Amino acid sequence: MSRRALSLGVAVMAAGLALPPAVFGDTLSQGYELTATAAPAGRILHLDAPPGAYVTGEFRPSGDELVMRLLSHDAPRRELSRASDGVQTFHFVAPEAAGISVAGPEGAAFSLRLTKVVPLAEQQPPAAGFLSPAMRALAGTLAEGGATEAFWAARAAEGTPMIEEDDGRSIVTFLYRGAARNVRLFGGPSSDHDWLERLGGSDVWFRSYALPPDTRLAYRLAPDVPDLPGPARARRVAILATSAADPLNRHPWPEDAPDAFNQWSVLELPGAPAQPGFPPLPATVEETRFASAILGNSRRIQLYRSAGFDPADPRALLLFVFDGPRAVAEMRIPGALERLVAERRLPPVAAVFIDPIDGETRARELPGNPDFARFMAGELLPWAAARFGLAPDPARTVVAGASFGGIGAAHVALSAPEAFGAAISMSGSYWWAPEGQEEQALSWMAGRALAADRLPRLFITAGRFETGRAENGVVGADIRETSRQLYAVLKGRGAEAHWRLYSAGHDSFVWRGALMDGLIQLYGPPPAR
Repeated sequence: MSRRALSLGVAVMAAGLALPPAVFGDTLSQGYELTATAAPAGRILHLDAPPGAYVTGEFRPSGDELVMRLLSHDAPRRELSRASDGVQTFHFVAPEAAGISVAGPEGAAFSLRLTKVVPLAEQQPPAAGFLSPAMRALAGTLAEGGATEAFWAARAAEGTPMIEEDDGRSIVTFLYRGAARNVRLFGGPSSDHDWLERLGGSDVWFRSYALPPDTRLAYRLAPDVPDLPGPARARRVAILATSAADPLNRHPWPEDAPDAFNQWSVLELPGAPAQPGFPPLPATVEETRFASAILGNSRRIQLYRSAGFDPADPRALLLFVFDGPRAVAEMRIPGALERLVAERRLPPVAAVFIDPIDGETRARELPGNPDFARFMAGELLPWAAARFGLAPDPARTVVAGASFGGIGAAHVALSAPEAFGAAISMSGSYWWAPEGQEEQALSWMAGRALAADRLPRLFITAGRFETGRAENGVVGADIRETSRQLYAVLKGRGAEAHWRLYSAGHDSFVWRGALMDGLIQLYGPPPAR
């Protein structure tokens, strides 16, 4: 018996197993298959594996139930398998003085084989792979002592992000030149603000994705984001300190933004669907204020009427849009409405754009506040109808919003279907629930829809990339699937509901087209046959 095996035997007996010497002494090495018999107290097999090694293997009992355990003098016993037949696989990291015990009826046959033993020193990650052929080539150039000037000259000539077709996929690579510490992608094709990787010690920071051919998104790049102590959300918010439009992107949005920090960069792959109403036509917006007795606050309201709007026209629509300043100034919704009415793809429209006041008020009012729903139906709707000279018709009255505004639109329409006959909900924050009601299989809003006496018409959208994000090891709610869940509940109850999934993220550049799609779906002319 080897000295190592002896030390293991002493350790096993010290642990109180009191195993007879006759059952101890066989050694398991990688690739060697051992056939043996079990013992009631356990047959001990020495492992030829250094501490920290990654070990995999196969255990084959021959008809009797056998228990295989991992043993060590400095770690608790771990059960690796309990089986009577078949091929049982196992995986573990070898502890100090490791061994395996196989316990079962006296003389029960089994076989054991270690298929892999990878010492700690050999446990290195593989060399970085590259989705992008161009990045793979550049890595080779740098490895041979080359420089990045030609690469950056080509990117400046072609624009970014870099788009390549490889084996039938669209490989999109986001790039940044010359950051000192880090670069983060804001608004990219994932549920998180992804980090770019530095290519060796060069001035190239990159991240590549294989994307669907109908992808559309707006993004920013944030170089040298402050790395702050504190909770994950605070660190995520720090991205706002440096995020700006991509310097090499040829498609900034909005084009007339005051600076790059207030601008986005656009990616549209060839299969991205058309956005009805864009480019927008010139449109006139009137600004006023509205004071609410129910909410106890006052806010800016922007009003729009399509050209030649006639309040007596029975086809006229009355549209309410949350996050009004963004919808008007950034998304250019009035101009898109103007175009669609001029093209006769929509009837005449009067629209009310509602200022959220500030972030705290928005979060308090929009998701599920019954007072806000009463304000919309009992105060703002009658006031707007009188202002436009309309006799409000719920069938022609629609409320729309995105994110908190998306759940807000559904909440208002479900709370007051006699006033708002339809809602357009884009990337709704259906993860939200009142305090104490968060842990439910059915989202809070889907539960509302399931219990409602009367249901409005809904057009619901989400982004393909709006999946749950992990924070502190916990995966958060999934906008895409909770939106789909609400749609399924509505359809199951026989309501008129429409679902649209875009290859996009949480993105107002996409929402501007989704809002037009929703209006056309609910109120546009029937499609040509």
